[in-house]
Amino acid sequence: MQLYSDSYEIKSYECDNTLHLKLMSVFNLFQDVADKHAEKMGVGYTFCQQRKIGWVGVNYHIRFYKRPAWREKIILSTWPSGKTAVSGIREFQMTNQKGMVLIDASSQWVLIDLQKMHPLSVRKWLPDYEIFPQRSVETTFPKRNPLSQFDFSLTIPVLKNHIDFNNHVNNAYYPVWAIDSLSEDFLRERVLSELEISFKKPALLGDEITILTKLDGNVTYHDIKKETTLLACVKCYWR
Repeated sequence: MQLYSDSYEIKSYECDNTLHLKLMSVFNLFQDVADKHAEKMGVGYTFCQQRKIGWVGVNYHIRFYKRPAWREKIILSTWPSGKTAVSGIREFQMTNQKGMVLIDASSQWVLIDLQKMHPLSVRKWLPDYEIFPQRSVETTFPKRNPLSQFDFSLTIPVLKNHIDFNNHVNNAYYPVWAIDSLSEDFLRERVLSELEISFKKPALLGDEITILTKLDGNVTYHDIKKETTLLACVKCYWR
């Protein structure tokens, strides 16, 4: 099974104050449809837990064309487009019922040993699975250097609500923290059009997190850190 699609209706609690799908909900929907597809492929949560291995998201590149509104019905599709020695590439595409593309995304996931927390060979540890090489976003997940200068910072604690069943901060919070560091005036005048995020290290309950933000016209850069340890790098494009 190369491609998997599921239908969703946007709920009120998935929306922001404009009654459109909020960023955290986008990541949560991606996770949901990826989980369902991985289970059908035979490499999902059940398979991994039995072997004490797991998929960890390390990169996302997302393009936003139009956010769906409350009660809008959408179709979310996902498929594996490639794999390396220790990682898999997974695509996402969200459309409305007329076939209009609302959001495109590409992601990279590393297979790890959950006890030793180091990467594992995809070929050795997983059954072979088909890939569909079409990309939703043509990206190589480019790396960038940590910020040497920043315009302002925001410090927040990691609370219980941030923690998922892996006992670390759910990935959906990191891009939300980055955007929450921006002023209301900035956000009122702009719409997010593209986002790149690279996850480095997990944050844990009780950590104190600092978001460093640099403004460059309609591009913003965000380093999310715990003391001197870089946890995630975010780059946002605005229109």
